Amino acid sequence: MRYLNYLLISLASALGAAYAALWLHNPAPIEPITTLPPLEVKQLGGDVLIWGGWRTVAGYMAPGVNAVEIRCNRERQACTEAVASILHHDEGEDLEAQVFAYQVTSWTAERVQAQASIAVGHCLDRHLVIDLTTHGAALEWSPPAGCEGDVGRAVLVGDPILPN
Repeated sequence: MRYLNYLLISLASALGAAYAALWLHNPAPIEPITTLPPLEVKQLGGDVLIWGGWRTVAGYMAPGVNAVEIRCNRERQACTEAVASILHHDEGEDLEAQVFAYQVTSWTAERVQAQASIAVGHCLDRHLVIDLTTHGAALEWSPPAGCEGDVGRAVLVGDPILPN
């Protein structure tokens, strides 16, 4: 029994030393695991409710992950977009929250289109398109006349809900 204890202690020491040597040779930072909300588009009476996260497909892509909630009300002809972003950089992470107010320009059974004028830095317009048939959304941003700024496009994505 005494030899078994010595063997287990030797094995644990060897594994610990090997792990320490490998880590000292190539230290790897611990990468945070972030999960997007599931992509969901719900129609409730005269309202549309959407969850997910923006994936930039053209233009500037901010470093990090975001979560989005969009609420549109047909009677008021308005949409509100709340965006929370975790920005990853060399010195750590920052949490950023933004809210954008949109005026609906078109609402049909298939699609909702809305615009937030001069929404970002007083020099970017945001154009939101919600496809009610495919349960998706897209966002485009561009500067209005007389301003300089980034032009880009993002689509709404989401992580699947994993069973417990």
